[in-house]
Amino acid sequence: MNWASGRKERIYLLWTVCATLWIALSVIFPDFLDNPITGIKGIITISVYVTAVSVVSFFVFYIIGINKYVAAVCVPLYGLIGSAVSYYRVMFRVTITPLMVDCILHTNTEEAMGVVTWQLILWMALNLLIALGLVIWRWKQEILSYPWLRVTISIILLFLYPHVNGRLYLSLNQRYPMHIVKSVCQYINLQQLRKSPRTVPEYIVSNEPIDSLDIIVVIGESLRPDHLQLNGYKRETNPMLSKRNNIVSLPNVRSQYTHTAVSVPVLMTRADSIHPEYQYCETSFITILRQQGYHTAWISNQDMGESYAFAPMECDTAIFVNAGKSTYVFSGWYDEELWKPLNEQLALNYAHNLLVLHTIGSHWYYNNHVPEEHYHFQPITDNRVVTYNTQEQVINSYDNTARYMDYVLDSIIRCVEHKCAVVIYLSDHGESLGENGNFLHASGEYEQTLCACVVWYSTQFERLFPQKAEALRKNTTHHYYTDCLFHTVLSAANIFTIGEQEQKENLFN
Repeated sequence: MNWASGRKERIYLLWTVCATLWIALSVIFPDFLDNPITGIKGIITISVYVTAVSVVSFFVFYIIGINKYVAAVCVPLYGLIGSAVSYYRVMFRVTITPLMVDCILHTNTEEAMGVVTWQLILWMALNLLIALGLVIWRWKQEILSYPWLRVTISIILLFLYPHVNGRLYLSLNQRYPMHIVKSVCQYINLQQLRKSPRTVPEYIVSNEPIDSLDIIVVIGESLRPDHLQLNGYKRETNPMLSKRNNIVSLPNVRSQYTHTAVSVPVLMTRADSIHPEYQYCETSFITILRQQGYHTAWISNQDMGESYAFAPMECDTAIFVNAGKSTYVFSGWYDEELWKPLNEQLALNYAHNLLVLHTIGSHWYYNNHVPEEHYHFQPITDNRVVTYNTQEQVINSYDNTARYMDYVLDSIIRCVEHKCAVVIYLSDHGESLGENGNFLHASGEYEQTLCACVVWYSTQFERLFPQKAEALRKNTTHHYYTDCLFHTVLSAANIFTIGEQEQKENLFN
């Protein structure tokens, strides 16, 4: 390489670095503004994350800048999309998810104009000017040698880079621009799943009539039974539920899986350790109850994961109250937002209801899921990196989520306490809180298999089914896996699948 070609290369690298810095400061860094950090160590951590995410944009700019005509189109487009993403991330605390893709594709002009402000227009115009400046600079540069070789090598490096380690891969998939690609791909997969056929399990219906019944299933998130006051925990994490009649907590429920994507399909279907394949080929209990005349609704405070997207699709109604939230959005994200759509569904006055509420519960970052007025246990965590907090802080913040769940679940019960109703709460898995140096979930530790399970039934339900209520109270010492939910929900409605073994996995039996 002679001096002239080396100079062209250095100028082009400088252009690529400047373009990357522009996106890093205007798009990527704002995505980290609400991240809880403390001290120099926290600042360094965020700086490392921003730099690591920005490397993707470096490769993108290097590739699209090889050809001046491609750069003239793609650089402004890349900046405009990024500026819109960063604006809504900062102003509305939302990010791109598959559900947001669905909202964007199905919105109308009036709804779209409702979220377009002069600040957004000004921000995008500023970024467009910067993009045009970069385009002009690139056009003034000389053509690089071996362009196709450069593009090929850069594309290979771009595809290899996210796979350096698992943590980097997860982080990149939640940040610009990869989170857009991932969300669009997931959205396409979700649309395909709508067409995937599933069979309905064989079942029988008891001849005993039920004039009216509300079944509310609350899918918890990461809550352990040993942190519930109802199960003898030393702290007051259930001040409201502990005062209620007809509350039964089952402390010996475990999950075979320790992350939501795998555990929820088992909750919803007939799948168990003997027949795990049922989660892929059979419908959930929702379809069975719907066939029996129940009005069904899925009300979620989480995104619609691909692995369990079939469940909300089986419902008459599916409502997602925080479609733009992800676990990388560090701002208020509370389960009490489920109350309004819950009450709206109950107000429809159907005689029979099955309402499934999917909570965000005790998912990390714990403080995000608890309003400040419910910060009962102190001190709480102050850093997004779990190991930068003391174990005491982690447990305090986690216990605050348990206490807030008590508040949320008690409020749900209030909605149906005057009716013939049953409320079943079951967490999808547990959480490690520093035992043997382990935190959070998805790594298969014992603590992560422990699932909080609480059932409430109304006085009218007990009068109609005294044997079920008595059996439930007696089953508090029994050991179950989370696949008991399928049979328990059906049993509450006097519906039973065929098979003696399956009836043993029924909390009402």
